[in-house]
Amino acid sequence: MGRTGMNMGVVKLQNRSLVLNYINGNAPVSRKDVADATGLTPAAVTQICNALISEGMLTELGTAEKSSGAGRKKVLVDINYNYAYLFSVNIEPEQTYIALSNLKGDFLATRTIDTLKDVASEVFLAKVADICEDIRKNAKERVRKRILAISVGITGIVNRETGTSVRAYGIWKDEVPVCDILSKALGLDAFIENNVNAFAKAVMLYGVGRFYDNLHIIKWGPGVGSTIIIDGRVYEGRHGKAAELGHFIVEKDGKECSCGRRGCLETKVNYKALNEIVKFDKDSFGEAYINASDEQKKKIEEAIDLFARTIVNSSTIMAPNRVVLCGYLFHDDVIRDILIKDCKMYDSAFDENRIIYTTLADSEDFIGPVATFVQSEIF
Repeated sequence: MGRTGMNMGVVKLQNRSLVLNYINGNAPVSRKDVADATGLTPAAVTQICNALISEGMLTELGTAEKSSGAGRKKVLVDINYNYAYLFSVNIEPEQTYIALSNLKGDFLATRTIDTLKDVASEVFLAKVADICEDIRKNAKERVRKRILAISVGITGIVNRETGTSVRAYGIWKDEVPVCDILSKALGLDAFIENNVNAFAKAVMLYGVGRFYDNLHIIKWGPGVGSTIIIDGRVYEGRHGKAAELGHFIVEKDGKECSCGRRGCLETKVNYKALNEIVKFDKDSFGEAYINASDEQKKKIEEAIDLFARTIVNSSTIMAPNRVVLCGYLFHDDVIRDILIKDCKMYDSAFDENRIIYTTLADSEDFIGPVATFVQSEIF
């Protein structure tokens, strides 16, 4: 009978990842804290931490103020999030967000441009690359030297292995080699992920995903995107995308959707459909609702009720610990309150404790691609 086992190099990488993930969610901590929490031996943790300190990935912060018992005081460590920088690009149907960020999503520079859908994808991506180059040129020298990659979030189906956008709903219909184009233009490694999956990774690294293993993340604006986290991992089905809440069929013989089907939820509740009820800028949905006529309010409430019904039905199958709301159409608490009230009407379990608003709202336009890179290459 042959022997089986894991390659020791793989084990070391897994242990390194285990240590970094624990420190990311609990810092500042001591090496002993890490060993107790991860189950690794103190010697192994010390070896990993010392190597990471030598690389510059970890930094020592001094000793803990309170230390029980005799012996050496605990020396606290934390991640040096300025160890490296990257360009974060989030391509949405209406606008594209470009940022230079450290590994925690602290942004040094940001730009927002219209997503140009009436030009070739290569032309638009060249413009994105030019903006990144301009940001890099104006960054401090120490930052320029540590820019390692460009990471992209985009709507629809992506192929991470080939670095392509397979079908970017509402943007491009054809397959586009996004990573190849941007990598050649900037001389950097490039990464790509579905935009909602990318944000889900940010929730796991920097948000409530540090405390809950099973989440349903729903993004509203301009369309409806969603993804599922199961046991701390983004669940992926066929073509690397699952949980397409916006493409649940909710209306027989309904409008044609950007996905090619008819009657999808998104056709009833996306930004364009809501603007047909009452005109408003993307960040003023709550104000528009408050100032709307009774007839307009009724139509908005009907759309939100349909959305709530779909959330409750889908979550009945998924059984998440929490439903996390994000996206600019959820920015106003008056809108979130209506949605939660409707969800509670269908199932009392879906209350303010079960349906929560993201803690990453201030950075949600940029932070997903950052997390994609960090999870793939650092942690």
